[in-house]
Amino acid sequence: MYQDDTNGSFKIGSSNFKYKDNHVFVDGRKYKATRDQWELLTTTKPYKNAVNFQDRQENKQIPLQSNAHRVNYSPGSKIEANKGLKYTRFISQLFIDKKEVPWVLLH
Repeated sequence: MYQDDTNGSFKIGSSNFKYKDNHVFVDGRKYKATRDQWELLTTTKPYKNAVNFQDRQENKQIPLQSNAHRVNYSPGSKIEANKGLKYTRFISQLFIDKKEVPWVLLH
């Protein structure tokens, strides 16, 4: 999640992002905002046990919708792989397709 320099709105990937009444809205699509989901969206080092498997699967829809996990947020580009904690513990686990993920660390 980041703040767009041009108009100050919040974005995740290529999509507009809003939080209201315990819900997250990504380009208008509504997601229930859980504590664990907020941990994934807002921190660079989510606590390993804070996000359970079900939350991870539900949260897969947000990067799929916003292309937040892709290079330049482009739908046809490769997955933005890195050695950061959030990527290695969570994002890589959502996108296990070896054609798209150059390396995966299983924890």
